[in-house]
This record gives sequence, C-alpha cells and structure tokens, in this order.
Amino acid sequence: MLGMLTMVLFLLNLASATQDICVDSLALKILQPDELGAGNTIQVVAYKAGSVFAGGSLLWVKDLSSWSGMWLVFAAMYFLCICLVCGLGLVRSEKKVGWRNEMMPSQSFLNLIKENMNCIFKVQGTVWMVCFVLFYKLCERGEGTLPIYLVDKGVPMSKLAFWTGIVRGVASLSGSSVCGFLLSARSFSPDRVLYAAAKLRCFPIFFQFLLISSWGREPIASADSLDVISWDSVVFYLAILSFCFANFCAGVLTTAAFTAMMTLSQSAPEHIQSSHYSLLATMEVLGKLAFATVSGGLIDTFGLDCVFVLFAVFSVLTVPLLRFSPNYEKEKQKPSCDKK
Repeated sequence: MLGMLTMVLFLLNLASATQDICVDSLALKILQPDELGAGNTIQVVAYKAGSVFAGGSLLWVKDLSSWSGMWLVFAAMYFLCICLVCGLGLVRSEKKVGWRNEMMPSQSFLNLIKENMNCIFKVQGTVWMVCFVLFYKLCERGEGTLPIYLVDKGVPMSKLAFWTGIVRGVASLSGSSVCGFLLSARSFSPDRVLYAAAKLRCFPIFFQFLLISSWGREPIASADSLDVISWDSVVFYLAILSFCFANFCAGVLTTAAFTAMMTLSQSAPEHIQSSHYSLLATMEVLGKLAFATVSGGLIDTFGLDCVFVLFAVFSVLTVPLLRFSPNYEKEKQKPSCDKK
C-alpha cells in the first residue's frame, strides 16, 4: 500500500509540474507583451488563492465524506479543467506536428539537449536572469523563520495561525495585485517594479533583525500580555507588521520577476521559448529552496541573530544586482526619449 501511495504521489507531482510548463508555454504564445503583467498577476494570485481556499475546501469535503470522496472531487476538478481547455480550442494538433518536425534530433538526444541549452543561453539577458532568479529569494527564508521564532517565544498557536496564515496570505495577494496594476494599468516595466520592491524589502527584513535582537529568546510572560499594552505586545505586533510588509514586497517581487522572465522568453526564437522559460522557472524554484535546505542547520550552529544578518545582507545585495540588469540603463533613458 505504501508503494502504491508513493507512486500515486509521484505521478501527481509529475503531472502538476508538466501542467505548469504547459500553462506557461500557452501564456507565452497567446499573450501579447503588454498583456504579460496582467496575465502573470492572474496566474500568481490564482495560484496563491487556490492553494489556500481549494486546499481548505478539499479538507472540508474529507470531513463530510471520506478520503476517497475528497480524491474524487479532486479528480473531478481536473476533469473540468480538461473540458475547459478542449472547449476553448487551446489545443491545436497541427502546430504540434510542425514543432516536432522542426525539432527532430539529427544526432543523439544528449547532443539535442546541448544544442538547445546553447540556443537558450545565446538569448541576450539569459545569464543575468538566471543569476537573479537564483539569488533574489535567498533572503525570503526569513519569512518562514520568524513564525518559528514566535512559537519559541510562547505566542499562542491560534493567534499565530491568524496573523501568519490568513493575514500573511492577504498581504502577499495584495502585493501581487498591486504589481499587476502597476504593470498593466500604469505600464511600468518589470525591471522598474523589481528595483523599487527590492529596495523596500530591505527595511522589513532589517527591522525583523532588530526586533529579534531586542526581544531576545526568553518566552513571553504570558499569552494574556499580548492582549494588553505591554512590551511583549508592542514588539509582537511590530514583528507582525514587518512580517506582513515583507510578504507584500515578496508578492510584488514574485509577480514582477515572472513577468520579466516571460518577457525575456518571448524574445527567444519561437521553437525554444517554452524550454527557455522552463529553465528560468526551474532556477527560480532552485534559488527559493537552496537556502531553505541549510538555514535550519545554520540557525542551530550560529544562532538566529547571525542568520538574520545574512538575510538582511542578501536583501541588500539584490538591489545592486538589479542595477546590472541589461534593461536598467534603457529604463533610465526612457524619460528623455519620451520627451523627444
């Protein structure tokens, strides 16, 4: 039974990863450059909202019926998506054939991969974008570390679940929505939004470091001290405020980063656009998970204060990294060009 469950989970995650690539490839083909901001906002917001609300709904179905009933509802949702895709006419078999004929390997499979990677990295700006997506989320591990610190301080789980769950999700969704508004309605460039959000993100992360250093590691006097005006309650709500603002900035950064990635992939030759974007998205996930795998050990070895200094340094270093963006100088020159 355990082996069968493992296989089902593996196939489910494999299908989910393949679905992500297909959705991104479809977006690359059907969205115009001026629609990428709105399109990525819908994707990011719908993904975050779906993770919260759909997951909770499925657990509610499980409580009302059973695990089997929950999985049947889950499968029905996927079947509905298949019907929607087929009904919208998004799948065109003639284009698939053309792509396969164009990409038929003349030598070995490994040579095909090598040629494909060479083509991907020949696209101007790809090397910088890979470096950026690997780096820009390293400091966001602090968002996951702060709730653990609050648990160690003795903050009640019910209070913590509300602020770091619901309110945090609302802050992140708000950041993604604001970013989409700036990109689509205000026609801001992704690089401009990234640069502004990266600078803003430095403040809450540094502020969290100051709060942790001043509050210490001793547990709070009592849970009731958070409901009255006291040193513990003031520091707690300041920590939550900085936590929510950091998640707001993270929502802006994520949406702008995915829009910039998709904009760059659209500039690649058509037959490698999907592979190009898939590489960038993979590097983005790798950058997000890389530091998470070692952060726990670093905290146990060097202490939370030292690791938060590292988070703050990473957030600051993201700002000059954006200055080396291939589009940064172009964005600085845009106002003078518009005047002409």
